[in-house]
Amino acid sequence: MIEDIRYLIVFAKIAEIGSISKGARAIGLSSATASQYLTKLEKNLGCALFYRNTRKITLTHDGEKLLETAKSILETYEQGINGFKNSAIIGSKKLNISIPAIFIHGEFMKHITDFIKDFPDLILNITYDDEKNDIVFENIDVAFRIGEPLDSSLKFKYLFDLPRSIVATKSFLSTYKEPKIPHDLEGVSWIGLSMRPHSRILKNHTNGEEIKISYHPNICVNNVEASYQLAKLDAGLAAPPNYLIKNDIIRGDIVRVLPDWELQPLHVYAIWPSNLPINSIAYALINKIYSSFSGKNAKYHIYRNEY
Repeated sequence: MIEDIRYLIVFAKIAEIGSISKGARAIGLSSATASQYLTKLEKNLGCALFYRNTRKITLTHDGEKLLETAKSILETYEQGINGFKNSAIIGSKKLNISIPAIFIHGEFMKHITDFIKDFPDLILNITYDDEKNDIVFENIDVAFRIGEPLDSSLKFKYLFDLPRSIVATKSFLSTYKEPKIPHDLEGVSWIGLSMRPHSRILKNHTNGEEIKISYHPNICVNNVEASYQLAKLDAGLAAPPNYLIKNDIIRGDIVRVLPDWELQPLHVYAIWPSNLPINSIAYALINKIYSSFSGKNAKYHIYRNEY
């Protein structure tokens, strides 16, 4: 019975996020362990809960019937754990955090300010930087980062995906032969990012084919928004987050390149030193941001692919 409760929590989180691997990351499990728990739950219940293929999972009829019960257990668990942690938070009045500069615009900052309202005595120092600096050397308590964590000595928590698109102005594209396939973009001028590899993976909306391309940027900057502004000035191709380009797409200031191909989204993580106390105010911030983007009432639509 106790094991079934654990399995139901895993099932609910996978159903909530729509991915076994991402659901596993969200609750601190490996994909293999989460898959094992799901298999055991299905065996115990005598039914399949998900239809699976290589690209996605969907709930079966039995899975849909079980979901409400599982969600209730997950919600009770998360509220209880977070409530206990918050009730014992160390009374530190200072917190140093690092946020990607691109998040200045968007829902992320609203959640930060909501957190500040919860702790009015807090002194919060925020560094806005798209570069991945050494958080220990910089005395950062929590860093929110775009892209996979590289330092195995740090702890991290997956938060959400950041969809993005390859874009340019019509006038810039008019100087090149119209691209038909992803490899056609390798011969086009790009605006690169110093903190990202100069390669992209694109996936075809129709057949799921994935193609990796590499390029040599004519211009390289260390700021996502700067790369986008340069693209708007006819300087080359850029791949900004979808929420940043939405209004410009509607106005026709820029266009999506190869709209039948979707650019691989980036994962966003919270990263912190391994010795951070679990009842610290830094952990409270991590839980706040996580619940804001991954919880039952998450408001993260601006980070999804809206068109």
